[in-house]
Amino acid sequence: MMDVAALAADSMQGRAEGTEGIDKARNYISRRYSELGLTQWRKNFRHPFQYRLSNRTISGENIVAYIPGGDFPDRYFVITAHYDHLGIRDGQIYNGADDNASGVSALFAIARHFRKNEPRHSVLFVALDAEEVRLQGAKAFVESPPVPIEQMIVNINMDMISRNDGGALFACGTYHYPALRPPLEAVANRSPLCLQFGHDEPGIGKPDDWTMLSDHAEFHKRNIPFVYFGVEDHPDYHQPGDDVEKINAEFFVASVETILDAVTVFDIELN
Repeated sequence: MMDVAALAADSMQGRAEGTEGIDKARNYISRRYSELGLTQWRKNFRHPFQYRLSNRTISGENIVAYIPGGDFPDRYFVITAHYDHLGIRDGQIYNGADDNASGVSALFAIARHFRKNEPRHSVLFVALDAEEVRLQGAKAFVESPPVPIEQMIVNINMDMISRNDGGALFACGTYHYPALRPPLEAVANRSPLCLQFGHDEPGIGKPDDWTMLSDHAEFHKRNIPFVYFGVEDHPDYHQPGDDVEKINAEFFVASVETILDAVTVFDIELN
C-alpha cells in the first residue's frame, strides 16, 4: 500500500508521457529495485526507447531488473506491469492507483519473495512504459528483447488488481494456453479470493475479450504463453477518482498473494 500511495500521489502528475511526474515514477521504481537488491540488466535498470505519437517522437523507458534462476538460468519468466497513466486532464489529476500503481507494487512484492527464495527459472521484472498509448513499451521490449524470445517461458502481466466489489480476480489467457490452466486451478482452490478464468475466448468481442487489451498482447503475438491478472472495469476506470483511498487493501493483498502463488507453482511445474 505504501508503494501504491507513492506512485499514485498527486506529485506524480498522473504519470503521463512527457511530464516531470513520469520521470519521478521512473526514479521511484528504479530506487525500489535497488532497495530490493535486484540485479540491473546491462548495468542499468532504465532502458529508453522512442515511439511516434501524433506526429511527435516520444521518449519512453522500460525499467528492467532480474533474479537469476538456480536450475534453469537461461529460461526466463517475464513479469510485467505498466507504470504510466493518463496525466492531468481539464485540471484534474488521473492518479491511476488501481491502473496501474497496483500492478507495479505487486511487482515489488513478488521480487521481494524471490530475493529470499531462489527461483528455479530466471525472472525478469519489467515495469513497462506507454501501455496507455497502444502498448508502446511492450512493443519496444519484445522488438529488442533483453534475452532471446525463445528463452521466455511465460509472461505474467498484472494490470488493475486491487479493486473488485465482488471479490473476483481474473486469470486471462488459459483459453489460448490450456497447459497453464491446471496449475492455476490448484491456485484458485486455495486462494482467499475468487480466482476466475475467462475474458479470452474469440468471438466475445471487445471489451469482454482481454487478449489484446494490455501488454501481454505483444507477448502473445510472438507465441509466448501469458496469464493476465486483472479485475473487471470499475466506475473509476480511466477516471480522476482512481485514487489510493478507494483501494480495497484486503482484496489487494489477497490478489498479490494469489498471483505470487501462481508464479511459484509455474516455477515448480514449468520446464
